[in-house]
Amino acid sequence: MDQNTNQKLKIRRKAEKIVKNQIDHTKDKSWDLDEVIYELRVHQAELEMQNEELKEAQTRLEDSRRKYFDLYNFAPVGYFTLNETGIILDVNLAGASLLEVEKNDLLKKAFIQYISPDNRNKFHHYIIKANETYHKEITDLKLLKKDKSSFYVNIETISVQDDYGNFKEFRTTLTDITRQKRTEAKLLERNAKINKLLNVDIDDYEKAEIKLYKLIDNLKSSNRELEQFAYVSSHDLKEPLRMITSFLQLLQRRYADKLDEDANDFIDYAVEGAKRMNSMINDLLEYSRIGSTEIEFEYLESEKILKIALRNLESLIDDSHAIITYDPLPLIYVNEQMMIQLFQNIIGNAIKYRSLITPEIHISADKVDDEYVFAVKDNGIGIDPKHILRIFTIFQRLHSREEYDGTGIGLAISLRILQKHHGVIWAESELGKGTTFYFTIPDYQGVNYEKFF
Repeated sequence: MDQNTNQKLKIRRKAEKIVKNQIDHTKDKSWDLDEVIYELRVHQAELEMQNEELKEAQTRLEDSRRKYFDLYNFAPVGYFTLNETGIILDVNLAGASLLEVEKNDLLKKAFIQYISPDNRNKFHHYIIKANETYHKEITDLKLLKKDKSSFYVNIETISVQDDYGNFKEFRTTLTDITRQKRTEAKLLERNAKINKLLNVDIDDYEKAEIKLYKLIDNLKSSNRELEQFAYVSSHDLKEPLRMITSFLQLLQRRYADKLDEDANDFIDYAVEGAKRMNSMINDLLEYSRIGSTEIEFEYLESEKILKIALRNLESLIDDSHAIITYDPLPLIYVNEQMMIQLFQNIIGNAIKYRSLITPEIHISADKVDDEYVFAVKDNGIGIDPKHILRIFTIFQRLHSREEYDGTGIGLAISLRILQKHHGVIWAESELGKGTTFYFTIPDYQGVNYEKFF
């Protein structure tokens, strides 16, 4: 006995039970009439229960239809139904959105008119193959939007048959791969540059890899030698410079009353120049030391690092009456001393280049993709945008020594610190409207950090 027959029997028994409860057999009626009425009422009860089941089935069907409609129209890919000549019979909203054409305007239109002319012959052979094989066929095509701008899609098509084995329709999906194509183009361009640099065919991977690693090792060795040269040169210059300064000052003390005013001025200029040179050598030593010393990294609260930097700048902050505020700052993987120096350099600059009003400096940080972007905003004198790039160059100054002291190396050191942390630094500013320095620190959460350093 099949399931349908079982269901009918169940309905019959339920109906009989309902009718038995309703009929009063105590009344004086003929048995035949009672039996007819009984059967009619049973049949009526059966119909009512069947009607309820039909309503429930209709509700379920309508719910399924709505779900299918949503899944079809709001799928992440475009769905097209084409007839044997490539006319669009149906399309979902995602497909219409890809072409930037209203859904109703696509129906009964030839799909090929939305294919780039240089890809139409390719599509013609592709659709023939899909019709012959009755297997899913996949290829890439360049399509045209309503405004004739082009984009790339991955297209999958299968030929569908009816119950009699005859062709019914093509069902096609489109996935936008424009970004992937652009990335591939950039990779090809980069590979071409590597080919030129290494003078090998990029397909010869083993040869190219060996030559590339050799080139990287040579560059690393060259950088280490330059850093060591800068360090040694700066260190060795300090002693003769100290002697020059000492003897000039001794000459001034012993013979000041025997020299005329011009001679004493010349000695003052020489001593001042020697002191500036000493400051530059000290800064150069500090700059070269960043690359020549072993760097240790650890998880640290950037807020605690900032507080240490602010304590080191306490006298400068008090003298200028600077107001410094900051938002909650993240846990970062850094070298502590370098980050303290970074904050000191940027905040110290913000105080040094203050305007006539009370300095206000605010520090914040936001998570953007896989890195933290810190911002140090001030209300100082600002920087002419055309000079923004110069400020990160070693010993570059935008102001005379009479206006502001210093050697002009602080931001160059900041740039070098961030390079060691695989971050970047930049500034946005307008004259008279303050400056905001931004720098990034990667968030290496869930990564083997040591391989980056």
